[in-house]
Order: sequence, then C-alpha cells, then structure tokens
Amino acid sequence: LDGQGAWYWKQGQSITRPVFFRLHGVSDSVLSGFTLKNSPYRTFSIVNCESTTISGLTLDSSAGDGTAKNTDGFDLTKNDAVTITGNKIYNQDDCPAMQSSTNTVFSNNYCSGGHGISIGSLGGDAVDESTTVSGLTVSGNSIVDSDNGLRIKTIIGLKGLMTNVKYSNNKLSNVKNAIVMHSDYSKSKDGYTGSPTSAVTIEGVTISGLKGSATNLYDIVANPKVVSGWSFSGIQVSASSTGKMAGQPNSVSV
Repeated sequence: LDGQGAWYWKQGQSITRPVFFRLHGVSDSVLSGFTLKNSPYRTFSIVNCESTTISGLTLDSSAGDGTAKNTDGFDLTKNDAVTITGNKIYNQDDCPAMQSSTNTVFSNNYCSGGHGISIGSLGGDAVDESTTVSGLTVSGNSIVDSDNGLRIKTIIGLKGLMTNVKYSNNKLSNVKNAIVMHSDYSKSKDGYTGSPTSAVTIEGVTISGLKGSATNLYDIVANPKVVSGWSFSGIQVSASSTGKMAGQPNSVSV
C-alpha cells in the first residue's frame, strides 16, 4: 500500500495530514506480511485493541529523506496484550510511540532513520488508562541511524503512570543518544524545556544487555520526586560521551 506521502511532506504543517492505517477495537487477531510505504503522517495507529499480534510488516517512509516529519511507525493508545514483532520500520519519527497501553511486547523489530523506541509523550489531567503504560517488554530490537535508542518523555505539569517497563538485549548502531529519559517535554514548544516538572510517575524501569554505538550514552533530565526503582545493567555501548544525567534515582549512576 502506497500512502503517496511525498505531496504531504512538501506541505509540512500547513495542512491536516491523514493517519495511513488504523487498527481500532480489534481483539484476538493476527496481522502480518504486508508493506505500508510513503506514509503522509503517522503510519500505523493501534487503539483499544486486545490480544493482537502484528508481525512481518514493512513500514517504509525512507523516501522522505528527512522531510517525512511525524511519520511514526506504530502509535499505541489504550490497548492490552498487543505484540509487535519481526517488523521493519524506516521513517523520520518514533519507531513505536507508546502513548498508553498495558502488557505490550515490542520485540525483534528493525528501526531505522527515526527517533528510536519511544514511550510518550505521556501525561494528562489524571492517572487513567489514557495516561498509563504498564507491563511493557522491549527486547531484541535493532535501532540504527536514529536520533535516540530508548526514549521516555513525559509532559510538564501533567500526570500519569509508567510502571514495570523492561528493555532487554536491544542493539544500537549510529544513534545520537542511547538512553533518553525526560520529564520536561512541552507539547506547545515541541521540545524539552530543561525544567522537569512532569508529575508522571516513572517506576520499575529495567534496562539490561543494551549493546552498540552512540554519540552520547545518556540524556536524562528526570523529576526526582516521581522516579524510583530504575535498574541499568549490562550496558555495552561504545559512546563518544557519557552525556548527562540529572534527577535519576540513586540506584542509577554514571
């Protein structure tokens, strides 16, 4: 399937661009073996789905060569027990972007050219199903030629919950920042503010067996009031710089 994205990429933010493929309210299903290329905007949106597996897809917006803004691979919202495995994603934004969901598995995927494997941006007026990421497993993925490897970003002044998140045996190649965790994201500014005022709790985050190469090992600006129970082990990333860490739990140090 060809989303004819080139025309939309040229228009930039001046028009409303459509989501290419949406999976809504699906349960006990399997999707596999097709290609989505040249997405106008977000490529594959998954909303309110349960016990569903997505595998063997190719999502390819590489023709944008930097102009295909906001071409997230997979966007996940309010799902339970969704598995995304063995896919290839070439884009210029998040490989997956986890806005909210429970018991998700993202495994053995190939992510190229984008912003890495992301949770967020997360946050809302209350802690509920739309602002909760729980029971996430991210394992065996390859992230190459990307801005970030593993990224978490939460929104300033808003609430939410991120708990029981496990990253294991992921590989990086030529990424700028290996591990990114920010509690200072502003939607209005579309960037980090440097003031980590997000009230989204980030607890029980485990990173193990991360290998590969990056410019910076860490880019962490966390709100120390809402983070706990982080564990990093077996990190074997060749990086030009350690980068920066601020506000992380005492269990994690440079």
